[in-house]
Amino acid sequence: MIMSFSSEIRAELCTRTDRAPHCRIAMLAGIISLDGKMKLQDGRRCLSVRMEKNEVVDTVRRLLELVFGMEESDLEIVPRAQEGARIRIYDPELIRRMFETLKLKELEDRLDVDDIVLSRNCCRIAFLRGAFLAAGSVSNPETQYQMEIVTDRDSVTGQVLQALASFDVEGRVTERRYSQVVYIKDADGISETLGQMGASAAMMEFENIRILKGIRNNINREVNCDTANITKTANAAIRQIEEIRRIEETIGLQNLPSGLQQLARVRLENPDLSLKELGEMMDPPLGKSGVNHRLRKISELAAHPEEFRQAVSDIQRKK
Repeated sequence: MIMSFSSEIRAELCTRTDRAPHCRIAMLAGIISLDGKMKLQDGRRCLSVRMEKNEVVDTVRRLLELVFGMEESDLEIVPRAQEGARIRIYDPELIRRMFETLKLKELEDRLDVDDIVLSRNCCRIAFLRGAFLAAGSVSNPETQYQMEIVTDRDSVTGQVLQALASFDVEGRVTERRYSQVVYIKDADGISETLGQMGASAAMMEFENIRILKGIRNNINREVNCDTANITKTANAAIRQIEEIRRIEETIGLQNLPSGLQQLARVRLENPDLSLKELGEMMDPPLGKSGVNHRLRKISELAAHPEEFRQAVSDIQRKK
Protein backbone atom coordinates (compact mmCIF):
# COMPACT_ATOMS: atom_id res chain seq x y z
CA MET A 1 0.00 0.00 0.00
CA ILE A 2 1.44 3.39 -1.05
CA MET A 3 1.57 5.90 1.80
CA SER A 4 0.46 9.47 1.23
CA PHE A 5 2.98 12.23 1.88
CA SER A 6 1.05 13.22 5.04
CA SER A 7 1.21 9.61 6.28
CA GLU A 8 4.96 9.54 5.72
CA ILE A 9 5.33 12.72 7.78
CA ARG A 10 3.15 11.37 10.61
CA ALA A 11 5.05 8.08 10.66
CA GLU A 12 8.34 9.95 10.96
CA LEU A 13 7.09 12.35 13.64
CA CYS A 14 5.79 9.42 15.68
CA THR A 15 9.34 8.12 15.97
CA ARG A 16 10.40 11.37 17.65
CA THR A 17 10.50 11.28 21.43
CA ASP A 18 11.72 14.44 23.12
CA ARG A 19 14.10 13.88 26.00
CA ALA A 20 13.02 16.96 27.93
CA PRO A 21 9.91 16.32 30.09
CA HIS A 22 8.50 19.79 29.31
CA CYS A 23 8.61 19.06 25.55
CA ARG A 24 6.88 15.69 26.05
CA ILE A 25 4.19 17.54 27.99
CA ALA A 26 3.85 20.15 25.21
CA MET A 27 3.56 17.50 22.47
CA LEU A 28 0.89 15.59 24.40
CA ALA A 29 -0.90 18.89 25.08
CA GLY A 30 -0.89 19.64 21.33
CA ILE A 31 -2.61 16.32 20.59
CA ILE A 32 -5.14 16.56 23.41
CA SER A 33 -6.06 20.19 22.63
CA LEU A 34 -7.29 19.00 19.22
CA ASP A 35 -8.34 15.40 19.82
CA GLY A 36 -9.28 15.37 23.52
CA LYS A 37 -12.49 16.14 25.39
CA MET A 38 -14.21 15.48 28.70
CA LYS A 39 -17.37 13.41 28.38
CA LEU A 40 -19.75 11.12 30.22
CA GLN A 41 -19.37 7.47 29.33
CA ASP A 42 -21.71 4.94 30.95
CA GLY A 43 -22.45 7.50 33.64
CA ARG A 44 -18.79 8.13 34.44
CA ARG A 45 -16.72 11.18 33.58
CA CYS A 46 -13.72 10.36 31.42
CA LEU A 47 -11.00 12.12 29.49
CA SER A 48 -11.31 10.83 25.94
CA VAL A 49 -8.75 11.22 23.16
CA ARG A 50 -9.85 10.21 19.66
CA MET A 51 -7.14 9.50 17.10
CA GLU A 52 -7.71 8.63 13.45
CA LYS A 53 -4.33 6.95 12.80
CA ASN A 54 -2.89 3.88 14.50
CA GLU A 55 0.62 5.35 14.72
CA VAL A 56 -0.77 8.35 16.62
CA VAL A 57 -2.53 5.99 19.07
CA ASP A 58 0.81 4.34 19.84
CA THR A 59 2.47 7.75 20.27
CA VAL A 60 -0.18 8.92 22.75
CA ARG A 61 0.16 5.68 24.73
CA ARG A 62 3.94 6.13 24.85
CA LEU A 63 3.66 9.76 25.98
CA LEU A 64 1.12 8.88 28.68
CA GLU A 65 3.52 6.26 29.96
CA LEU A 66 6.56 8.58 29.86
CA VAL A 67 4.84 11.61 31.41
CA PHE A 68 2.42 9.97 33.84
CA GLY A 69 3.65 6.40 34.18
CA MET A 70 0.30 5.09 32.88
CA GLU A 71 0.00 1.40 32.09
CA GLU A 72 -2.37 -0.53 29.83
CA SER A 73 -4.67 -1.18 32.77
CA ASP A 74 -5.14 2.58 33.27
CA LEU A 75 -6.51 3.02 29.75
CA GLU A 76 -9.57 1.88 27.85
CA ILE A 77 -8.65 1.62 24.17
CA VAL A 78 -11.59 1.38 21.76
CA PRO A 79 -10.55 0.71 18.14
CA ARG A 80 -12.34 2.67 15.42
CA ALA A 81 -14.03 0.93 12.51
CA GLN A 82 -11.20 1.28 9.97
CA GLU A 83 -8.17 2.82 11.63
CA GLY A 84 -7.20 4.62 14.81
CA ALA A 85 -8.80 4.35 18.24
CA ARG A 86 -10.24 6.23 21.16
CA ILE A 87 -8.31 6.22 24.44
CA ARG A 88 -10.41 6.79 27.56
CA ILE A 89 -9.10 7.54 31.03
CA TYR A 90 -11.57 7.20 33.92
CA ASP A 91 -9.38 7.38 37.03
CA PRO A 92 -10.18 10.77 38.68
CA GLU A 93 -6.68 11.03 40.15
CA LEU A 94 -5.01 10.45 36.77
CA ILE A 95 -7.35 12.99 35.17
CA ARG A 96 -6.52 15.50 37.93
CA ARG A 97 -2.78 14.99 37.34
CA MET A 98 -3.24 15.43 33.59
CA PHE A 99 -5.13 18.68 34.08
CA GLU A 100 -2.45 19.92 36.46
CA THR A 101 0.59 18.87 34.41
CA LEU A 102 -0.73 19.69 30.93
CA LYS A 103 -2.35 22.92 32.20
CA LEU A 104 -5.71 21.88 30.79
CA LYS A 105 -8.96 23.73 31.26
CA GLU A 106 -12.43 22.73 30.15
CA LEU A 107 -14.12 24.81 27.47
CA GLU A 108 -17.59 23.27 27.22
CA ASP A 109 -16.63 19.68 26.30
CA ARG A 110 -13.28 20.64 24.74
CA LEU A 111 -9.91 20.91 26.48
CA ASP A 112 -7.84 24.08 26.21
CA VAL A 113 -4.13 24.26 27.01
CA ASP A 114 -2.77 27.23 28.93
CA ASP A 115 -0.21 29.31 27.02
CA ILE A 116 2.34 28.65 29.77
CA VAL A 117 2.92 25.23 28.18
CA LEU A 118 4.28 27.10 25.13
CA SER A 119 6.64 29.35 27.09
CA ARG A 120 9.81 27.87 25.53
CA ASN A 121 10.60 27.75 21.80
CA CYS A 122 11.32 24.02 22.01
CA CYS A 123 7.92 23.47 23.66
CA ARG A 124 6.14 25.51 20.98
CA ILE A 125 7.67 23.24 18.33
CA ALA A 126 6.75 20.11 20.33
CA PHE A 127 3.18 21.45 20.67
CA LEU A 128 3.09 22.03 16.89
CA ARG A 129 4.27 18.46 16.30
CA GLY A 130 1.42 17.16 18.45
CA ALA A 131 -1.11 19.43 16.72
CA PHE A 132 0.06 18.18 13.32
CA LEU A 133 -0.26 14.54 14.41
CA ALA A 134 -3.80 15.27 15.56
CA ALA A 135 -5.10 17.35 12.64
CA GLY A 136 -2.36 18.14 10.14
CA SER A 137 -1.72 17.32 6.50
CA VAL A 138 0.61 18.23 3.65
CA SER A 139 -0.48 17.98 0.02
CA ASN A 140 1.58 15.88 -2.36
CA PRO A 141 4.31 18.37 -3.38
CA GLU A 142 4.21 16.96 -6.92
CA THR A 143 0.84 18.68 -7.37
CA GLN A 144 0.83 21.67 -4.99
CA TYR A 145 2.52 23.19 -1.96
CA GLN A 146 0.13 23.33 1.00
CA MET A 147 0.38 22.42 4.68
CA GLU A 148 -2.70 22.56 6.93
CA ILE A 149 -3.66 22.11 10.56
CA VAL A 150 -7.42 22.11 11.14
CA THR A 151 -8.58 23.54 14.47
CA ASP A 152 -12.02 24.11 16.00
CA ARG A 153 -11.50 27.29 18.04
CA ASP A 154 -9.58 30.55 18.18
CA SER A 155 -7.38 29.60 21.14
CA VAL A 156 -5.79 26.61 19.40
CA THR A 157 -5.49 28.52 16.13
CA GLY A 158 -3.58 31.24 17.97
CA GLN A 159 -1.25 28.72 19.61
CA VAL A 160 -0.46 27.05 16.25
CA LEU A 161 0.28 30.47 14.73
CA GLN A 162 2.45 31.31 17.75
CA ALA A 163 4.40 28.07 17.31
CA LEU A 164 5.00 28.79 13.60
CA ALA A 165 6.10 32.35 14.38
CA SER A 166 8.75 31.01 16.80
CA PHE A 167 10.85 30.04 13.75
CA ASP A 168 9.68 32.93 11.53
CA VAL A 169 7.08 31.10 9.45
CA GLU A 170 3.85 33.00 8.83
CA GLY A 171 0.74 30.88 8.91
CA ARG A 172 -2.53 32.09 7.42
CA VAL A 173 -6.06 31.27 8.54
CA THR A 174 -9.21 30.48 6.59
CA GLU A 175 -12.67 29.21 7.55
CA ARG A 176 -13.85 25.82 6.32
CA ARG A 177 -17.36 24.77 7.32
CA TYR A 178 -17.29 24.85 11.11
CA SER A 179 -13.50 24.75 11.42
CA GLN A 180 -10.55 27.08 11.15
CA VAL A 181 -7.62 26.07 8.98
CA VAL A 182 -4.09 27.28 9.61
CA TYR A 183 -2.27 26.88 6.30
CA ILE A 184 1.09 27.52 4.66
CA LYS A 185 1.39 27.74 0.87
CA ASP A 186 4.96 28.99 0.74
CA ALA A 187 7.35 26.14 -0.15
CA ASP A 188 10.14 27.58 2.01
CA GLY A 189 7.75 27.82 4.96
CA ILE A 190 6.58 24.22 4.56
CA SER A 191 10.15 22.94 4.30
CA GLU A 192 11.22 24.92 7.37
CA THR A 193 8.22 23.66 9.37
CA LEU A 194 8.90 20.03 8.48
CA GLY A 195 12.52 20.42 9.56
CA GLN A 196 11.63 22.18 12.81
CA MET A 197 9.06 19.53 13.75
CA GLY A 198 11.67 16.80 13.23
CA ALA A 199 10.46 15.33 9.92
CA SER A 200 13.94 15.51 8.37
CA ALA A 201 13.42 12.70 5.85
CA ALA A 202 10.12 14.20 4.69
CA MET A 203 11.79 17.61 4.40
CA MET A 204 14.52 16.12 2.18
CA GLU A 205 11.93 14.38 0.00
CA PHE A 206 9.98 17.65 -0.24
CA GLU A 207 13.12 19.55 -1.28
CA ASN A 208 14.09 16.89 -3.86
CA ILE A 209 10.63 17.06 -5.44
CA ARG A 210 10.77 20.85 -5.34
CA ILE A 211 14.16 20.87 -7.15
CA LEU A 212 12.94 18.43 -9.81
CA LYS A 213 9.78 20.50 -10.34
CA GLY A 214 11.95 23.60 -10.73
CA ILE A 215 14.10 21.88 -13.35
CA ARG A 216 11.01 20.61 -15.23
CA ASN A 217 9.41 24.06 -15.13
CA ASN A 218 12.58 25.68 -16.48
CA ILE A 219 12.77 23.13 -19.30
CA ASN A 220 9.09 23.67 -20.11
CA ARG A 221 9.58 27.45 -20.15
CA GLU A 222 12.53 27.10 -22.54
CA VAL A 223 10.60 24.70 -24.79
CA ASN A 224 7.57 27.01 -24.79
CA CYS A 225 9.80 29.98 -25.57
CA ASP A 226 11.49 28.11 -28.44
CA THR A 227 8.10 26.99 -29.74
CA ALA A 228 6.78 30.55 -29.56
CA ASN A 229 9.82 31.86 -31.43
CA ILE A 230 9.49 29.18 -34.13
CA THR A 231 5.78 29.96 -34.49
CA LYS A 232 6.48 33.69 -34.66
CA THR A 233 9.17 33.16 -37.34
CA ALA A 234 6.91 30.85 -39.37
CA ASN A 235 3.98 33.28 -39.23
CA ALA A 236 6.23 36.15 -40.27
CA ALA A 237 7.60 34.14 -43.22
CA ILE A 238 4.06 33.23 -44.36
CA ARG A 239 3.02 36.89 -44.20
CA GLN A 240 6.15 37.98 -46.13
CA ILE A 241 5.54 35.41 -48.88
CA GLU A 242 1.90 36.49 -49.20
CA GLU A 243 3.04 40.12 -49.58
CA ILE A 244 5.66 39.18 -52.20
CA ARG A 245 3.02 37.19 -54.16
CA ARG A 246 0.71 40.22 -54.03
CA ILE A 247 3.49 42.42 -55.43
CA GLU A 248 4.24 39.82 -58.10
CA GLU A 249 0.60 39.85 -59.20
CA THR A 250 0.08 43.62 -59.10
CA ILE A 251 3.40 45.27 -59.83
CA GLY A 252 5.70 42.49 -60.99
CA LEU A 253 8.88 41.61 -59.11
CA GLN A 254 10.94 42.79 -62.11
CA ASN A 255 9.82 46.34 -61.39
CA LEU A 256 11.20 46.35 -57.83
CA PRO A 257 14.54 47.96 -57.03
CA SER A 258 17.31 45.38 -57.40
CA GLY A 259 17.90 44.99 -53.64
CA LEU A 260 14.23 44.38 -52.90
CA GLN A 261 13.84 42.16 -55.95
CA GLN A 262 16.78 39.95 -54.90
CA LEU A 263 15.46 39.58 -51.33
CA ALA A 264 11.93 38.83 -52.55
CA ARG A 265 13.15 36.02 -54.80
CA VAL A 266 15.39 34.56 -52.05
CA ARG A 267 12.47 34.59 -49.61
CA LEU A 268 10.15 32.88 -52.13
CA GLU A 269 12.72 30.14 -52.70
CA ASN A 270 13.50 29.72 -48.94
CA PRO A 271 10.32 30.14 -46.89
CA ASP A 272 11.76 28.47 -43.78
CA LEU A 273 14.92 30.59 -43.36
CA SER A 274 15.39 33.09 -40.53
CA LEU A 275 16.25 36.74 -41.21
CA LYS A 276 19.90 36.04 -40.38
CA GLU A 277 20.03 33.14 -42.84
CA LEU A 278 18.30 35.19 -45.53
CA GLY A 279 20.93 37.92 -45.13
CA GLU A 280 23.74 35.42 -45.56
CA MET A 281 22.31 34.38 -48.96
CA MET A 282 22.24 37.93 -50.30
CA ASP A 283 24.97 39.28 -52.60
CA PRO A 284 26.55 41.15 -50.95
CA PRO A 285 25.48 39.63 -47.59
CA LEU A 286 23.17 41.68 -45.38
CA GLY A 287 22.85 41.84 -41.61
CA LYS A 288 19.62 40.99 -39.84
CA SER A 289 18.62 44.66 -39.51
CA GLY A 290 19.26 45.24 -43.23
CA VAL A 291 17.03 42.29 -44.19
CA ASN A 292 14.36 43.50 -41.80
CA HIS A 293 14.51 47.02 -43.34
CA ARG A 294 14.02 45.68 -46.88
CA LEU A 295 11.16 43.40 -45.79
CA ARG A 296 9.40 46.41 -44.28
CA LYS A 297 9.76 48.20 -47.64
CA ILE A 298 8.25 45.16 -49.38
CA SER A 299 5.38 45.14 -46.86
CA GLU A 300 4.67 48.84 -47.54
CA LEU A 301 4.68 48.24 -51.32
CA ALA A 302 2.29 45.28 -50.91
CA ALA A 303 -0.08 47.49 -48.92
CA HIS A 304 -0.02 50.32 -51.56
CA PRO A 305 0.81 48.74 -54.97
CA GLU A 306 -1.07 51.41 -56.97
CA GLU A 307 1.12 54.20 -55.63
CA PHE A 308 4.27 52.31 -56.61
CA ARG A 309 2.91 51.43 -60.04
CA GLN A 310 2.08 55.10 -60.66
CA ALA A 311 5.60 56.10 -59.58
CA VAL A 312 7.14 53.54 -61.96
CA SER A 313 4.88 54.74 -64.79
CA ASP A 314 5.93 58.36 -64.22
CA ILE A 315 9.62 57.44 -64.34
CA GLN A 316 9.15 55.47 -67.58
CA ARG A 317 7.30 58.41 -69.19
CA LYS A 318 10.10 60.81 -68.33
CA LYS A 319 12.58 58.47 -70.01
